Amino acid sequence: MGAADAPPGAFGVGVLRRDGILIPFAAFDGKRWRSPWPQPQALNLVVPINLASVPARWWGPTGPLDTWQAWIGSVARSVRVVQPDWAGIHCARQIGLRTDYTSDEVTPPLETQPFPKDGLVVSPAQPIEPIENIPVDSPAATRLADAVLDAFNKAERQTENRFGHPMSRRTREKIAPTLEAVYAAGQSPRAYYVEAVRPYREMGTPATECEVLAVGTGWFVGEGDTVRPLVMTVDVLNCDRRGASYMLPLGALHIANRLFWFAQFSGWDHERYVVVEVTPKAAQAVVSAWGGGC
Repeated sequence: MGAADAPPGAFGVGVLRRDGILIPFAAFDGKRWRSPWPQPQALNLVVPINLASVPARWWGPTGPLDTWQAWIGSVARSVRVVQPDWAGIHCARQIGLRTDYTSDEVTPPLETQPFPKDGLVVSPAQPIEPIENIPVDSPAATRLADAVLDAFNKAERQTENRFGHPMSRRTREKIAPTLEAVYAAGQSPRAYYVEAVRPYREMGTPATECEVLAVGTGWFVGEGDTVRPLVMTVDVLNCDRRGASYMLPLGALHIANRLFWFAQFSGWDHERYVVVEVTPKAAQAVVSAWGGGC
């Protein structure tokens, strides 16, 4: 099946690396999402010699796609596939598509991890919306504070019930979590993704000391003057943050009144590309494609 024979509404989604390699990670068939592109491997990677040699099953419902629309921030531009290629991602190798894209930013050494991504790519073209990066000291972020505190406390209690906790509830819940990132998309309702931390130290030690760190991530929805949590998780980590994962928002898309976010989640030794459907009642990953790790 070629792109001309794809079902109505079918399209592919990928992430565009700063070195010009495009990695497809999701495909929509007009009704459902899937992730047909192969996952990274540690060894024995076989890269197709040209676009025509890419197995049909890798494309999913779209068929071969040689031209993509790249969203760099809120600006769209066309990029064309030159040939299949591969990229090193942490301890793995991932097959991708080298394009004619040239970044306006400085490209770091290829061993840099996670390697910078310049934007989202879609094919055929789609009306991608930017995900706003809300300043954490802005009024828009401040209005989330009460909802974040309540959700953070409840999530940290669940972590304590499962794994224990070095700090008592009475001690830790006096401390307001510090917002580190707030992202938002949509208007009515408005969806938010929040990253927040709460550091702990022994009594009498300097404020700069850190014994353990509670790291929280969560989805919220705002309707009118009300902000409600959808889901939040809290991990208790060492202060070097090993094991933490951070969002790189890539864009959002409305399909028939449904809102989907596209993002990369990455940490010290891994990255993952996701499609999340956000509704007034839930935030659910409909695609979670492993990008590579150690």
